[in-house]
Amino acid sequence: MSKNNILHALVFIQNWGDENVMMNFLKGNAHVISIFHVMGRYSYIIDSNFDDKAQLSDWINQIKALKISAGIPAVTSIQTQKVIEVFKQKTDFDLKDYRDLSDHFHFFMLIDNPHHDDKLIELLHKMRIVHSVLHTQGANSFIVEVITESYDSYKKLLGKTKTLKSIQHIETLEVISVRKYRSQVIDKGGRLTYPQTDIRELYTL
Repeated sequence: MSKNNILHALVFIQNWGDENVMMNFLKGNAHVISIFHVMGRYSYIIDSNFDDKAQLSDWINQIKALKISAGIPAVTSIQTQKVIEVFKQKTDFDLKDYRDLSDHFHFFMLIDNPHHDDKLIELLHKMRIVHSVLHTQGANSFIVEVITESYDSYKKLLGKTKTLKSIQHIETLEVISVRKYRSQVIDKGGRLTYPQTDIRELYTL
């Protein structure tokens, strides 16, 4: 199936209590390509893909059905945003690279930009610290991944972005850890495991 026919979605999850039940499901699930543990009003950002909306709906129901002790739902809220277009994407990057950059600042910017996208996209393309730019359908117009050694450089990016009159809202989520990336995970022995098949058409981040 070509990338254009795949339904790409970013999923924002808020969980409750012990994460092990949910994390075991997500790490082993073929629809889940990447998992980012974040600080903010969400607990996790998930890069996922599906054949169609029915498959996405079934997957969401599976997430909602996950339970921790005493039958309490593992997930308290779930929100999906369809990825419309990828304007910037990392190449030759894996889970080990994230680990090597663990001392860097790592953010996702959720940007509400209802019109005049060209100026924002041009600005984000120029910024070296911007590694991913996704145009999304849902609560936000763009999801932007930022990795930088200096918090000041992020503040400069934020300042430049806010000068654009089309921007209505910016929310920042700081990444705590990356649990799965492009279907790569760390096994129980601490080894990095890679997918057995070519997944280049399956990820957006």
